[in-house]
Amino acid sequence: MQIAIRQAGAESVRDWLPLFLGYLDFYRTAQPAEACAAFLEQRLRKGEAVVFLAEDAAGVQGFALLYPGFSSLSLRPHWLLHDLFVSPACRGGGVGRLLLEHCQAHVAALGGGLTLQTAHDNLNAQRLYQQSGFKLDTEFRVYEWSAPASAPPAAP
Repeated sequence: MQIAIRQAGAESVRDWLPLFLGYLDFYRTAQPAEACAAFLEQRLRKGEAVVFLAEDAAGVQGFALLYPGFSSLSLRPHWLLHDLFVSPACRGGGVGRLLLEHCQAHVAALGGGLTLQTAHDNLNAQRLYQQSGFKLDTEFRVYEWSAPASAPPAAP
């Protein structure tokens, strides 16, 4: 299988939207396809995300979604690899590793660092990350907070 990695633009979201929806399904999350497309297109148009696609002759087989940020401690750019997903048919074939290496090269060229998160039970991903030089953070504990979902608008 010959895989090529390319950077995605907002105009290509529909090409890999089915894979993104598969990613959401993997994490047992449902979102409307149109809302996902609009969200991704907006992030890419505004330069608020970078997406790399892994493609073969059959189409897009994986994607990596990076969000830019900064570290006040290192005074450098620091990226979040928020999503990395490979189609089930291509897992174990090195597609995830290629995407991850491409993300690392992108961030290294900008002089920054890269953080990622994965589920506690996603042992295959953890193995890939450790083999790729990532270290489990034992210094900082991660907390999360989300604003409450707003109530739907009242009917007229």
